[in-house]
Formats: sequence, structure tokens, C-alpha cells
Amino acid sequence: MADAELDEQLSTRDDIPSERLASIKVRGLAVDELIFTQGFVDYCNIDRCGGGCCHSGVYADLGEQAVILEHANEIALAMDDTQDTNPETWFDGEIIDDADFPSGQAIGTQVHERDGGISGFTEGCVFLDKRHFCSIQVAAAKAGLHRWAWKPKYCILFPVTVVEGTITYDDSHSADLHYCGPKGTSNYVHSVYEAMREELQDFLGMEEFGKLNDYYLSNRERFEKSRLTPGLIQVTL
Repeated sequence: MADAELDEQLSTRDDIPSERLASIKVRGLAVDELIFTQGFVDYCNIDRCGGGCCHSGVYADLGEQAVILEHANEIALAMDDTQDTNPETWFDGEIIDDADFPSGQAIGTQVHERDGGISGFTEGCVFLDKRHFCSIQVAAAKAGLHRWAWKPKYCILFPVTVVEGTITYDDSHSADLHYCGPKGTSNYVHSVYEAMREELQDFLGMEEFGKLNDYYLSNRERFEKSRLTPGLIQVTL
């Protein structure tokens, strides 16, 4: 679908102040400048966070669910003795309509009791193993593929997300995270955007990411000033 057609179909999240929206769109999506000013850790470090962002599971596009089930044998073999290896119970069975997913429909992964560990959570996504690794990612790497080959896009992107046609920061799911969320602001070294460049490249493609990066570089001084201003380091909508 052409960007112009996407532009017409996608609405903008109405709780984001208009002055915080970038003057560009990428892949037909509006951009919340919060991704450039929100502080974040150096990178997603499982050894430090324990995969806390996986505690509530994730919504996957129906197409992504199909890919996961297509490779169910490999994923099950990558699981440990604390996980459910039955593909029939990996998803919650409730299909939701959501225009922010490619097919317009998504389904949630099951959430099971976990040992908590350093994340502090006592539940986690069915694909989260006892080392706090994602079995989907582990299985893809073992198959000689890119680690994200079979992984749902919103898993890869977190804490970046897309809501009502706008690329933004997922403040609600970050709220309880002790390492990279608002409880761990002392760990922040740069912005969400700087931390998630590779993930955004994967999501947008290099050409569209280039547009986003050019916008960032053109406004970097302003973004950095906002990021380092007390009170703007963590913004809750």
C-alpha cells in the first residue's frame, strides 16, 4: 500500500500534544518526538533487567502468529523445563481488531507464572525462559537466521510502539520496570531513539529510517536539551 493511502487511513493518537508531533511521517506513520527526548538505558540488557518487559506477554499480528506456529517445533526445542511446549496453548485465543497491526487483527500470547528473578515479576510470556531469554529469538538464532526473524514486531520495538498510527514511547508498559523504566532513571544514558536505532531500522526499512534519522540529526540539539531538563526525562501521558 502506498504511503499516501496509509496517510489517509491512519489517525493520530489524540492524547499527544500537537506540538510534540514531528513535521514528518515515516512509512505513513506520525512520529511523537517523545522517542527523541525520553531517557533510556544504553541498550536492552537482559542480565540487568531480567526481561521485565515480557511479564505481560505481547499482542502479535495474526501473520506473526502463523510464522511462530510454522516454526513451532524449533521453538519448542529451544524451551526449557519451566515452559509450555504445546503450541496449541501458546496464544490466548482472543482475536482483537487493531489497525496498528498489518492484518488489522492481533492475538495475545499466554502469560504463565514465573520465578520472578531480578525482574521482580512473578509472571511472564509463555516464550520467556528461566534465563529470561525469548525462546522465539533463541530458536531463530539456532536455525542460523537473524534473531528477530520469527519475533513479533512489538516485542522487537519495545519501548517504542505504534498507537493509532503514531510511533511513540510505551509509557504504560514501562511504568513498573525497575531498570529501564521511570524507576531506573539513574541508569539513563541517552534517548529511547538512540537505544533503539537497530530496532527502528528493522521496523521501518533503511530508506524510511533514513528520513527519521535526518529529522533527528536536524533537531538533535533541541532534543538533547529537552532530555536533560529535569521533569522532561520521564513523561507520562
